[in-house]
Amino acid sequence: MEPNFWIESWQEGGRKTSFHRPDIHPYILDHISPEMLAGKRVLVPLCGKSVDMLYFAEHAAHVTGIELSETAIQQFLMENSLRADQFGTTWYSGRLTLHCMDFFETTQAFLGPVDLLYDRAALVALPDPMRHRYVQHIHSLTAPGSTQFINTLEYAPCMGTPPFSVPPSEVLQHYGKHHEIIHLEYRDVPDHGLIRAWGLDYVKEHLFRLERQTHGVSPLT
Repeated sequence: MEPNFWIESWQEGGRKTSFHRPDIHPYILDHISPEMLAGKRVLVPLCGKSVDMLYFAEHAAHVTGIELSETAIQQFLMENSLRADQFGTTWYSGRLTLHCMDFFETTQAFLGPVDLLYDRAALVALPDPMRHRYVQHIHSLTAPGSTQFINTLEYAPCMGTPPFSVPPSEVLQHYGKHHEIIHLEYRDVPDHGLIRAWGLDYVKEHLFRLERQTHGVSPLT
């Protein structure tokens, strides 16, 4: 999927960015406590204009969002009445830093330590094999002891457009070699917009917590 797809999607708005939700995701409030975030450096890849970043910025030491579309970043700042200093393609607002760039061009040296990575709609935004490339890149940015929270969608029949269906088995396939994976929660979402838009049979929303290990393969629990 070419970068222009997402840039044009945010410029056009509407159905292509219907995955955006205007509230903090309830999974965060249920599973990522302020105490868990204290002193942590949080990375949010493909962040869009997610207001989840406001929650992280309130409780964590620092939050970095990576977003390809400047439109999404500008809307995020405006809609949340945030004052920010802009230097080139980077915006700074308190404990929040937003980089307008291709996530695959980030490096560990550029980002610094990542204690917690939050993936609300990044993995499901990418087609296969880009998901494989994404996971390998995540692996290059994180270190043993880091934590990831991944929110995925599972639905049928599968579509050839984002958001893609990523069931628990695929999460295990991508991350099981280097992470302890805890399947924290899933919910059937019978009123999900995808069902209305595409006539899907069902939509489930999953949340996983991943703990990066030094070595070894871990099961999905």
